[in-house]
Amino acid sequence: MKKVKAILSDVDGTLSDFESYVLPGVKPMIKKIQGKGVRFSLATGRPYYGSVKMIEKNLGIKGIHILQNGATIFDSINNKILIQHAISKESTEKIIKYLLDQKIIFSAEANGNVYISKIFKENSFYPEITNKSLDEFDHNGGILKMVIYARANGLNEAGADFHKKNLQKMCSDISIHHFKMFDFYGSDINSEKATKHTGVLEYLKILNLSSDEVVAIGDGYNDYPLFTACGFGIAMANAPKELKEISDLIVPLVKDGGMVEALKYIDVNLT
Repeated sequence: MKKVKAILSDVDGTLSDFESYVLPGVKPMIKKIQGKGVRFSLATGRPYYGSVKMIEKNLGIKGIHILQNGATIFDSINNKILIQHAISKESTEKIIKYLLDQKIIFSAEANGNVYISKIFKENSFYPEITNKSLDEFDHNGGILKMVIYARANGLNEAGADFHKKNLQKMCSDISIHHFKMFDFYGSDINSEKATKHTGVLEYLKILNLSSDEVVAIGDGYNDYPLFTACGFGIAMANAPKELKEISDLIVPLVKDGGMVEALKYIDVNLT
C-alpha cells in the first residue's frame, strides 16, 4: 500500500478498554506518528460526548471522526457536524414499537439527547448526559442510532440474531451490527446509509485521501465494514473470526498492549 496518511481506530476494546482506560504507551506512539504527518482519527459506534470526547482530549487527537457507526462525521476542531444519516421516521417508529412489544431495553440517540426505554437510577448507559425517557421523544427529531443493550437484555447470539432478522424484515432501510459484552450480545441499529464503510468513503472525500493510504484498527463485528474500506487492517486478538480473516495483522488484547504494538508496526513499516 501507499505511505500511510491516516489511521482510523475503533475505541472500545481497541484504543481503550471498556472502562475507557488507555494504556500509557499509546499517547507517545500517537504523537510520534502524528509527527510524521499521519492523522489519527476515531471510527466508533459511540457519539462524541462523554468518553470519546475525554479520550480525544487526553490523546491530543482533535480532528475529523467517524461516529455512531458512520451516522455522523464530526469535525471536533471546528465543532461542526459535516455529515449525518438518520434512521427514517417510518423505520424509527416501527423499531420502537417492536422493541417495546418484545420488552427489550434500548436507547435512541439524537443530537444532544438520548432516549432510554427504561431509566436506571444507579446505572445510566450514558452517564455523561441526562438520559431522557422514551416518553419524551416526539418522533419528529432524527434518530441517528438505536442500541439494544447486551447485559441489560441478557441476549445470547441466537437471541440477538432473532431480533435482527425480524427488524430487517420490517425495515429495508436499516443496518444492524451485533456487539459482544462479556457473554451477552447487543445490537447497534443505524440507517442503511450509516456504516463504518460509508463513513470511511465520506472521510476519504473530505480529506482527499485514497483507501490505500488509511489503516484501520478494530476488534468488533461493526469493524468489518471499516476494514473493507481501508488499505490495511489490524485486528485485536479478541476480534471475531470474520474480522481476523480479512485483517493484515493481528495484535494482542488492548489490556496486553495491542494498540501500542499496532502503532509500532505502523511507525516502522507503513510511514
